[in-house]
Amino acid sequence: MSVDDRAGAPALLRWADQALSHVEDSLNIIAALAIFFLMFIGVAQIVGRTVFDFAIYGYIDWIEQASSLFAFLGIAYAQRLGSHIGMDLTMNWQPTNRWKVELFGVAMALLIITVLVYASFTNFLRAWSIGDSTMDIKLPTWPAKLMVPLALSVLWLRMSLQIWGYLRMIRHPDAAPVAVPKLITIETQVKDEIAEALGREELGREERR
Repeated sequence: MSVDDRAGAPALLRWADQALSHVEDSLNIIAALAIFFLMFIGVAQIVGRTVFDFAIYGYIDWIEQASSLFAFLGIAYAQRLGSHIGMDLTMNWQPTNRWKVELFGVAMALLIITVLVYASFTNFLRAWSIGDSTMDIKLPTWPAKLMVPLALSVLWLRMSLQIWGYLRMIRHPDAAPVAVPKLITIETQVKDEIAEALGREELGREERR
């Protein structure tokens, strides 16, 4: 029996991680498309005003509403990969202690996200009930405000899975990580930086040829 089998690597945890990953990937794609849309609209606005003396109707309102897409829909995806900006002061610690620190951080963040989900959903309901709209072309604001609790709810689910995964890793440090980002050691980070530097140097040599 493998270490991973003895560690329990529950089928439910694996299934939930994979299912949620598909949702996160889809939301991240939508966020990327929103960025592309804003870039396209921005270029069209600049070219239109400078060349054709033409402006997009409600440009500011469209930008404001679309901003909620790329600002929030990718946060659960980044949480899954462990790519949020942060400082890792525990890289020399034993894995078990590092898992405990990660568990504590995610648990505290989960409490905050719980409050934010409730508050942002309340804000959405208020915008829906009063028919809130933008100042210029009167776009309804509730779709953009709905994106906030939606994205935070997916993040809440991701953090809940990570808490389960961290508890499993604390109990079975030698098991393969499931539903949690892999720990990066100093050695791994140095190797990655060296490989990146050598890759750039090799690329520069090929360009000079």
